Amino acid sequence: MSKNFKIKLIIIFFIILMAFLIINKFLTKHETLNNKELKTETIFENINKFNTAKINNFMIYGTHLNLDGSIELPKISDISIYSVHIVAKDLDGKEEPIDCTYTYKDNTLTFSTTDKINKGLSLESLDNTEYYLFLKVIFSNSEERYYSLENTSKYSNTTYYAISKKNKIDIKFDKFSDTNFFGLFISQIEELPNNVYDIAIDASHGGKDSGAKSKKYTEADLVLKYAKNIKQKLENKGYKVFLSRDGSESSEQDLSDVYAENGRINTIQESHSKILISLNINGAKSKTGGVEVYAPTKCDLKFAKSLADNIVQKTKTSYSSAKLFKQDDGVYVRNYTEYDILSFKASAILNKYEPYSITKQTSYQYMIREVGGIATNAFVDGRNTNYGKNKYFNSNIGIEAYILELGYMNVQKDLNNIVNNENLYTQAIVETIENYVTIN
Repeated sequence: MSKNFKIKLIIIFFIILMAFLIINKFLTKHETLNNKELKTETIFENINKFNTAKINNFMIYGTHLNLDGSIELPKISDISIYSVHIVAKDLDGKEEPIDCTYTYKDNTLTFSTTDKINKGLSLESLDNTEYYLFLKVIFSNSEERYYSLENTSKYSNTTYYAISKKNKIDIKFDKFSDTNFFGLFISQIEELPNNVYDIAIDASHGGKDSGAKSKKYTEADLVLKYAKNIKQKLENKGYKVFLSRDGSESSEQDLSDVYAENGRINTIQESHSKILISLNINGAKSKTGGVEVYAPTKCDLKFAKSLADNIVQKTKTSYSSAKLFKQDDGVYVRNYTEYDILSFKASAILNKYEPYSITKQTSYQYMIREVGGIATNAFVDGRNTNYGKNKYFNSNIGIEAYILELGYMNVQKDLNNIVNNENLYTQAIVETIENYVTIN
């Protein structure tokens, strides 16, 4: 057998092998696609084809998806509604239920998953697959009915980037065989886009605004030092962290308009972070001092309580003794009061702009309210020309935000603790964040 003949045989064998591998890959892919289509068809088999639930609003707050809507359901004699859920079905038909509050009146069922804005469907808990969301109604005769979800809100398809798994979640509205669907399509990514972060840390004040002062220290300097420390610790654990300011601003720079184009509100929103901690040191007068964590309204307070507890335990500091707006030891929710609302209306009349729609369920602190979008009733839309505009006030994607008062500047034991135990404070903060985003 000549050498040339052997080479030809090797080439022919190689070509046959490559052709086999290509054909096998094509058939495998085709089989996978067919299998996926069959699974999708199975999911939609039991969906009511003649009635659709309308989504009025859907929103992502922090790491959770919530929605509300309605559906026309004619009353069935002697049969009542037993329970209502939104369910996320994966391709294997496994259901992830989300509890709903609901009312049924005049043949209209109105439902909502937003009893707590940081609950609902955890986007961090989803596996790397596809999910389809449906309204599930269970009746008193044990009958279960599934309804597809049609988007009638002013919001459209969007994308969420998970913290803990580095998953990209495409949130889409579309149709499958003429049936509307609300779907979550998940794929893994190597790294986050340049403009997307996991966690934001806000060092309050800065520039000309020093915040609270003592003889030797300023609030702006201390919280910036803390922010950089927290950022480093979180980055060491693999998180991508955004700082609202890094100290590069001059001491003469005016940062007071947080709603300016490059103000803290807009830049934090543009970071697409999921969690925000705003660091402060209380400038008010106190005899006892202590830690305070301020949380949004309509919020599950588990994170806020955990943050306060961890700081107190690790640093041997104390909970604040302040009673106003207190929900638990070290935990506070500050909403607008009737007096605040009347003052805002009076200011609007004086400055000749239409008053904001503020209620006693609106978060008072702008650093909580304005980064949360519709979930926290953000409202700074530019009508008051004394300030800039929050470009994201009407966004359905919000950052879950908390204000942390590390202690009181005028209480010496608080100040000494803040200055001398920075590592213990920051470790408590980092551990609380990590525990929350990985198990919540």
